[in-house]
Amino acid sequence: MQTLIQVFATGTTSLRDRITNDAKLGDFGLRVTTHKKQGRQHGWAKLHMDRGHGAINIEWLGSSQMLVCRVVTRGGKPDAITGAFIQFLLARLQRQITAIHILPG
Repeated sequence: MQTLIQVFATGTTSLRDRITNDAKLGDFGLRVTTHKKQGRQHGWAKLHMDRGHGAINIEWLGSSQMLVCRVVTRGGKPDAITGAFIQFLLARLQRQITAIHILPG
């Protein structure tokens, strides 16, 4: 199952960079497992949950100031990891976010 989350932001700072460099990410049960080097167009990162199934693949599109997140689970339900990620976004990056769209798959 795959769920799409679109996060629209203000400012020029990459939300992906802010997420991967946030020291409090672990407080929400999430951890960065893989990410591309900075400076590459359309940088991406992969998040996993400490206790739960699935992963979140995040990609920053700077030209449209949009974070595209794909929540991927194999046979499991995406509610735990999606909920932890949305909770993190609203707690840590709320001022920079203008809209969040969640499209269940």
